[in-house]
Amino acid sequence: MHVIFTKHFSIHSYNLQLSDIMSTMKKKKSESVRESRHEAFDSMLLRVSKRRKESIEKSMLRPLSQEVLRCIFIVFVMLLDTFVLLQILLDVPRLFGFILFAIILIVALYVEIRIYGSIWGKNGCWSLDQYRNSKKGNK
Repeated sequence: MHVIFTKHFSIHSYNLQLSDIMSTMKKKKSESVRESRHEAFDSMLLRVSKRRKESIEKSMLRPLSQEVLRCIFIVFVMLLDTFVLLQILLDVPRLFGFILFAIILIVALYVEIRIYGSIWGKNGCWSLDQYRNSKKGNK
């Protein structure tokens, strides 16, 4: 009876050891699969972010600083036209105010368009053609 018990116990302990080994192998395998998935995901993120950065750089019309200055110029011009001309319209008597308003509006718009054209226009110092030519020259 004792011999059967030891055989049974040894087989049972062997089964426990085998199941422990199998569970540790599964854990290691799942950890390695998880790590490889994380590494694959990280490399995919790096590729996508690199492509996105390159596509953003290629799609930019001009440098960001020039775009910001252009937007500030446009906002300033709009505010100047609105508030200065409205103040002139309010301060000057009616008929003379409307005539002065129209003249100053025409002159201001002409000057603003000329300034904008000289900076960002086709032949301006920050024109798109010059920026594209400078990018081609740098490559």
